[in-house]
Amino acid sequence: MYKVDTKARQLIELAPKKISELGMKERFDLEEWVEKSPRILGEDLLIIGKEVPLPSGLRVDLLGIDKHANLVIIELKRDESGPAVEWQAIKYASYCSNMLRDEIFARFAEYLQCDRDDASLKVEEFIDSELEALNKSQRIILVAREFHSDVVSAVLWLRDFEIDIMCVRLRSYVDDDGDLFITPEAIIPLPEASTYIKGKEVKAKESSLFPAWSSFSLERGTFALSELEQRWKATLSRQTELTPRFVRLIEILLSEDRVFGREEIRQKLFERGVGIDIGQAGRYLSNLSQFLTKKSNPHLRQVIEFVSEGGHGEVKDNYRVVPEYRTLLTHLLDDWKKKNGE
Repeated sequence: MYKVDTKARQLIELAPKKISELGMKERFDLEEWVEKSPRILGEDLLIIGKEVPLPSGLRVDLLGIDKHANLVIIELKRDESGPAVEWQAIKYASYCSNMLRDEIFARFAEYLQCDRDDASLKVEEFIDSELEALNKSQRIILVAREFHSDVVSAVLWLRDFEIDIMCVRLRSYVDDDGDLFITPEAIIPLPEASTYIKGKEVKAKESSLFPAWSSFSLERGTFALSELEQRWKATLSRQTELTPRFVRLIEILLSEDRVFGREEIRQKLFERGVGIDIGQAGRYLSNLSQFLTKKSNPHLRQVIEFVSEGGHGEVKDNYRVVPEYRTLLTHLLDDWKKKNGE
């Protein structure tokens, strides 16, 4: 690594230094740097926990969420990786794979020292995917100054089996003034090959639009009017941050007896106070669309129609209330507003 002396028009070679040689610690220095600036790992990550305890008594150095709602296990080594860091991280990932959304929100709330609803909202605002996708998959990022050849071999083999694991090398340098510089470098996968690799993975996953774990469904309910009403009342009585947003969607669909496009709904949601900007309103609409396609909600699809390309996570469009249920939905909406002081 070189420092540029612009006045003298020359390069000054910086001396490589191990972090341990500088008297710095893995947990109290390196971990703090990455926690505060996760972008150094090459992408936007939301850190939701540090030294996260697991049932085994082990601790995850840093736990994060990426833009696609994957849980990201970050394992840090100050200098050399050692010969088995990948196995250590795999154990952590196996425990984290069982975390439910509520547990993730609770851990994040504890990390932020805020309430669970605030933590949930921060996650919802950060991710580009729908909230239901949270922790459907896990990723591993290994960070070290140098990686043992055994680790490199194991990581490459694991990636062949679609385990999302990567190695980021952080090297440190010191100049003549004693200033410390850190340079990040993703070595597995190489940045130049990452688009190709991800393309192969997406193609493999497209072979099954409806995996066994999916809670996605387009099946419409056929409930009698009395049961349909009771199911809707139960849905509207849910004490979650999604319910008032769902009410705003219903208001829009009931405002006129016609089809509403996705972009129009997004704009109208924002005008009704859903989201701090139009982009966030769109993400909230994605969450509402996901809610409409849950297997457990055929009663919602009985009343609200929409067009879908047919797969989990696909864009929904052209929403409308089925005409024969407009009176029922209007009555339910009025009851909700009275109970909630609107």
